[in-house]
Amino acid sequence: EKQEKAAEQRKRAPRTASRMVLPEHLEREEVIIDPAGDLDQYQIIGEEVSEVLVMVPTTFKVKRIIRRKWALKTYNNQDTEQKGVLIAPIPSRTVKRGLFDESVLAHLLISKYIDHLPLYRQKKIFEREGIKIPASTLTDNTAAACQSLKPIYNALRREVLNNLYLQADETGIKILQSEKKNACHLGYYWAYHAPVDGLVLFDYQPGRGQEGPKKLLKDFTGVLQSDGYAVYQSLFKNSEKVTQLFCMSHIRRKFDEAASYDQKRATYAVEQIARLYKIEKDIRDANPAFTENQIMEIRREQASPILDEIKQWMKEEYPKVTPSSPIGKAFSYALPLWDNMYYYTLHGHLQIDNNAIENSIRPIALGRKNYLFAGTHQSAQNAAMIYSLFATCKKHDINPQHWLLDVLRKLNDPDYEGKFSDLLPHRWKENPT
Repeated sequence: EKQEKAAEQRKRAPRTASRMVLPEHLEREEVIIDPAGDLDQYQIIGEEVSEVLVMVPTTFKVKRIIRRKWALKTYNNQDTEQKGVLIAPIPSRTVKRGLFDESVLAHLLISKYIDHLPLYRQKKIFEREGIKIPASTLTDNTAAACQSLKPIYNALRREVLNNLYLQADETGIKILQSEKKNACHLGYYWAYHAPVDGLVLFDYQPGRGQEGPKKLLKDFTGVLQSDGYAVYQSLFKNSEKVTQLFCMSHIRRKFDEAASYDQKRATYAVEQIARLYKIEKDIRDANPAFTENQIMEIRREQASPILDEIKQWMKEEYPKVTPSSPIGKAFSYALPLWDNMYYYTLHGHLQIDNNAIENSIRPIALGRKNYLFAGTHQSAQNAAMIYSLFATCKKHDINPQHWLLDVLRKLNDPDYEGKFSDLLPHRWKENPT
């Protein structure tokens, strides 16, 4: 009884949460408040400081670029080099003769592809500030900003394909440009993730057939991890250059979906797969971190026997179930892929599933809910470029706003002598302020 009363008192006691500390890099504005009245007989013995976060609404300004013309005060016929009027060249811009500075272009791309604000919503935000911008101007400037980043995207593609281990997945996007009347075309973003280097590449293709990955991966050599989609298997099943590794998460999902039909078998499969994931969690949580050789040894000693057990169990149980049933489909999905699942136990840098690339695709799913579709196939490929670069920023904990603004300005700087690959998020260094 005393324990119950003590527990009740703890529930009623006010909780003291730690106060959030505001970041040091934010500008501080000091407001000094003194007691009212005559303070001549008092002296300051200390102070109490409290900080509150203040938001300053987005502000706009107009930068007037004035290029003054210069002419000779006196003219000498023999000095031909000093003829004419002098004027400085106009600064290079992402959109020549455009109205938008690179800071506005960066804001448009960040708002659309990270904050998932369609351009028509951004148009209304500008209008609230008294700036009326035609929808076509926003669309054209966004497209131009995307195209200016194409050389960096191409450099990213080369680096992704130079990796020896890639994860692959795909997700759909509706395209207004369609050959069918009153119907959208369904295109696809094919995603490729290089876990070792932390690079993400999206490649837009009009369809979900093998043409896209066949072309992009024609020179790829190494391990390709994917779900059991037939396109990957048809392309690389007998390949001498590409080793296929599949996704345990997709296998587990099939058994999860079969639980309502055959709870006993489905639950057993999920529980055994959970043992494999427990091993991976222990590896991730190790402090100090395990070396690749240690990871291989742990997987070989602990995971391989579990894989053997599950395989043997599936081979025994599959003949006992109806192939067309949910549990039968789970077996028929898992069994052909199972032997290739052993590959992740042979290398420390390989992963048990494809979840990392699914996390990279998530921003596309969020954006799709807001802007619903892409206007053209080209605009879909533009989006693929931006999603690639922003996803790589996220992998390396780079502020995409800072990266994008700096890169847009460097691309237009005639004095910039670096390579496009130097501007990739994982190599980029923010300019000191």
